[in-house]
Amino acid sequence: MSVSTSTSKQLSLGDRFSGLTVVLITIIALLAGWFFKSSVENRSVAFESTGFSAQTPQGWLKVDPEGDEILHVTDLTSSGFGTTYIVKNILIDKNSTFGQAASLLSLERGQNLTAYRVLDQKQVTISGKQAYEISYVFVESNPNLTHNVYPNIVRGLDTIFLNGDHAVVVTFWVDKQSYEDDLGRFQLFLKSLKF
Repeated sequence: MSVSTSTSKQLSLGDRFSGLTVVLITIIALLAGWFFKSSVENRSVAFESTGFSAQTPQGWLKVDPEGDEILHVTDLTSSGFGTTYIVKNILIDKNSTFGQAASLLSLERGQNLTAYRVLDQKQVTISGKQAYEISYVFVESNPNLTHNVYPNIVRGLDTIFLNGDHAVVVTFWVDKQSYEDDLGRFQLFLKSLKF
């Protein structure tokens, strides 16, 4: 009897060791996968144009800039509304304040975006530069009426820098569900922007 009891204990210890090994290997595999995912998501491509430079996410669609736009990129793989970064260089009066630039931008957004609502406004410092942030939401629907799709609620964040007689406006648009997940990547892009 004692022989069979010691055999049971040995199997029990072996089972415990193999169970612990499986848990350890699973944790290592999950960590490796997370690091790989992060490195792929954080790959970037250098962008330079008329005194502006930044690191844009690799694989995003670069749209031809229109008007005051310097850069317009969109992630077509994002779910819902395609995450978008836009950089504009808008001519303003050289004595303009952040409040005046923000008011003009909010007026334009209110005229061009459906159900535009400002959530928050505040002065911030980014990479040692004074800036002004406007957080807002709007509704974006597919303009093709033949598609039966629900409208998207889009979170927006405009960061305004005053640069002499220009306001540099950096825009972040993302599906409301993905805002918190994508905000960190946008902040990396914002910190990489030089002008």
